[in-house]
Amino acid sequence: MEACSPSKKKEPLKVSFPKAIYALSTDTLPFTFDISNQAKLTWQKNKPGEYFCNVDYPQLNARLYCTFHLITPDKFRTFAEESRKMAYQHTAVATGIKEKAYSNDTAHRYGILYDIQGKVATPIQVALTDSSHYFFNASLYFNTITNADSIAPVVNYIRQDIIRIMETLTVKSH
Repeated sequence: MEACSPSKKKEPLKVSFPKAIYALSTDTLPFTFDISNQAKLTWQKNKPGEYFCNVDYPQLNARLYCTFHLITPDKFRTFAEESRKMAYQHTAVATGIKEKAYSNDTAHRYGILYDIQGKVATPIQVALTDSSHYFFNASLYFNTITNADSIAPVVNYIRQDIIRIMETLTVKSH
C-alpha cells in the first residue's frame, strides 16, 4: 500500500495594501512631486544646490533616500556616471538588473528606473534629470534584513509611488 500525500500548489501570497492617494509634496524645496498618503516626506539642505529628502513608509519599514542636485550641463555626465555606478555596484550579489528608460520630452525630464533583483540592499534605484539644470537620484532601502521573495509585494507597491514621483517631478524656476 502506497502512502498518498495531497499535492499542494504553491500559490503566491496575496497581500493587499491601502490605495494610495497622491498629493503634491512640500513647496519649500526647489522641486515638487506627488507623494502617497502612505508616506511621509522629510528633507534637509546640505549645501547650496544640494538637497536630501526621505520618503518614509513607516507601515512598510522602508525608506526612499533621495538626492537633488542643481547642475550645469558640463556636470551632467559626472552625475549620470555616478548614478549608474551606484546601481551596478550590486552586480556581485544581484541576480539581475533591469533598466527601464523614462522620457517626457514635454517636461524635459529623462531617467532610468533600475530594478535590482536578488539579495541586494536596494531593490530599486532611480536617476532623473533634464540633462542640464538638475539631477535627482533615489534608492529604496528597507529598515530590516529582507528576503527578496518576501518583500516583492512591498517593492511592487512602492515601485508605483516611485514611478509617480518620476512622472510628476517638477523643478521650480532654475
